[in-house]
Amino acid sequence: MNSNLLRQLWDLIETTQTETLTQLDDRQLIQVLMSDLKAQSFLQEEEEVKVMAYIRSRLLLIRELAQARQDLYCPIRVPRRSASMLSSQIA
Repeated sequence: MNSNLLRQLWDLIETTQTETLTQLDDRQLIQVLMSDLKAQSFLQEEEEVKVMAYIRSRLLLIRELAQARQDLYCPIRVPRRSASMLSSQIA
């Protein structure tokens, strides 16, 4: 796999919605990424096989990066305190 194709793949991963990267099963995720990559550039059959193997070997990393990206954009959810808890703290 050449460096341009590798860069293109990681750019695609970075722009793919985090829900897609984290919620699809392995087979579906590989299909989505391959489909999107093929739409951007022509891949020879040999390159296609190499890219699929590369994606398969990096699925955990792809999902971890997507989860980290999602965590950056989602605020931490703090449980709301009940009114009785607040009044007891004030008193």
